[in-house]
Amino acid sequence: MKTIATVLDQALKRLPNAKKIKGQMMIDAWPHVVGGQIAKKTMAVSFENGILFVWVKDSVWAQHLALQKKQIIAQLNRYAKTRALTDLRFQAGGKRPSLSGENQPEEAAENWRLNKLDEETLKRINQAFSETELPADLEDTMKSFFTAQQQRIRWYLKQGYTPCVKCGMPQVVVRPEKTCFCCKNEDNG
Repeated sequence: MKTIATVLDQALKRLPNAKKIKGQMMIDAWPHVVGGQIAKKTMAVSFENGILFVWVKDSVWAQHLALQKKQIIAQLNRYAKTRALTDLRFQAGGKRPSLSGENQPEEAAENWRLNKLDEETLKRINQAFSETELPADLEDTMKSFFTAQQQRIRWYLKQGYTPCVKCGMPQVVVRPEKTCFCCKNEDNG
């Protein structure tokens, strides 16, 4: 019998942008895992090659989190039900990453759930699961997850995040470039 983590990994590998989805799972999991107090002082901004990059208010918080790095990595992997995260990197100081002049992106964090998806996107999500043999409840959960991810991607783009010119995924980073980390790494081998 396969574990849910194994089935999830297999399902993700069949879907386009699987690496980006795992990365976004880590970014989304950050505030839930570290809790409200730390989430107010930090922001997960990008995921590349198993590394989650986190903006931190100051060096004191960065040091505090660095001391807890192993525990946070284990909790994030457990929360996202994957083993994709291998390291955390903290960027201390500077201005908190924001969108279109917003002071705090969290102020409107739930608005992304209001985005309606077009029929073509919903059809692609359903087709991705048409060849899998998952228990019905797991398949429904996975479809809900991917639907939410697409809603969130669209929300990021509407908020002014720069899309990658290759894959179209929003770049949730302090200084966006033409291509996202994943596409840049795929190009470099």
